Amino acid sequence: MTRDRVRTEQRLIDAVHELVIEGGFEQVRINRVSQRARVNKILIYRYFGGLDGLINAYYQKYQPVVTAPPIDLEKLSGATLDEFFQACSNFILAEFRLLRTNPQAQEFLRNDLINNQNGATNLVAFQKEEQIRVMIEKLGELIQSKYGRSFAAIIISGMTMLTFMAHDKRTVMGIDMGTDAGWNEIEAAIERIFYGVSLATKERLGHDVLPVVTLSDSEQPA
Repeated sequence: MTRDRVRTEQRLIDAVHELVIEGGFEQVRINRVSQRARVNKILIYRYFGGLDGLINAYYQKYQPVVTAPPIDLEKLSGATLDEFFQACSNFILAEFRLLRTNPQAQEFLRNDLINNQNGATNLVAFQKEEQIRVMIEKLGELIQSKYGRSFAAIIISGMTMLTFMAHDKRTVMGIDMGTDAGWNEIEAAIERIFYGVSLATKERLGHDVLPVVTLSDSEQPA
């Protein structure tokens, strides 16, 4: 690959980044990218195969995702169920606090949802979801539950939508999602949900302490 091509590719990728920051992915069009980068649009097709390939290159460079530190499964070995579900609640709250304060990551998610409707797969989004899925399955094993993934899907999908509403300063059920007070109400509700699930799990298992399990490095989520 020649030096001129590398520079041109970077200019195109950076142009996508600037347009996303300014107006979201709706602003990312072949002609707009070409004009912003001052590059002939033919080179977008030649170097990236089209707009989708250019956007994927943008994803790879800027990694517009947020990820809270994963739950340390080994630390939960022998923990109480209250500690287990507090760790789960803390992960969700941390994940969406990061997302709420990162408009670029929100645009990434919006775009991924739209593209998935059209049958496209985003590798960056897929890898993140896969990491969370593996972690959730391990957590489910610790409490002998087969509903971990479905429970997580409901919580994560709901919080994602509420985050979009917060960005758009929408009101839902009388809660102003564009304010800190509104968001704090949602976080308090999430904590109560996990507390309720903790009580139900205690009743189901008949005990309050998780078994002591040693996990290998390969079993820890990435």
